[in-house]
Amino acid sequence: MAYSASGKLAGPWIQEQQPLNPENAGHGMLFRTLEGKLLMALHYASLEPGTSGGRKPMLLEVDDSGDKLRIIGRF
Repeated sequence: MAYSASGKLAGPWIQEQQPLNPENAGHGMLFRTLEGKLLMALHYASLEPGTSGGRKPMLLEVDDSGDKLRIIGRF
């Protein structure tokens, strides 16, 4: 996760040390449900033994009430 220190697209950008999304997941996109919940849609590859390892969808509930995004649960 990276944030613009100036609030502008040109940056400068500050890179967080830890990723926001779970390990082995990517292409996260934020959206609001009709009820107003902020969710992140992304895909992941299961690393569990006996699984095919194909990409699977994941929805995470996100909180944006502070100065940084925070995952608060799996939807």
